[in-house]
Amino acid sequence: MKAICITLPSKIEWTDYEKELAAVADGSQVMNFKVPFLPKQHCRRCYIAWRGEIIGWMTICGTVSGYSFKCTTTGNDWNGKFIQRTGEFHYLPDPKPKMRGFQGWRYIEEI
Repeated sequence: MKAICITLPSKIEWTDYEKELAAVADGSQVMNFKVPFLPKQHCRRCYIAWRGEIIGWMTICGTVSGYSFKCTTTGNDWNGKFIQRTGEFHYLPDPKPKMRGFQGWRYIEEI
């Protein structure tokens, strides 16, 4: 089954990102990942690559276009197209093989 993979910038520390993951873990909030275009295929998982490894995945709860919001973590205003994720972050037992960083998103096979 197809899934989506996104890359976090390497300048982001994982411990800082875990705070954002914790905020959406109960499913009451969503995380938005800005993209230049939205996927055409419906996928249920969004894998996260960080510093060259796929760390784990989250559930995709939607995609939106023309959306605006204020980040509750950084206070920054955002607008555009977003892949939305929510719920628990599922760590992979072993980070998967190296994946070179990229902007936007890619289709991959579910792991």
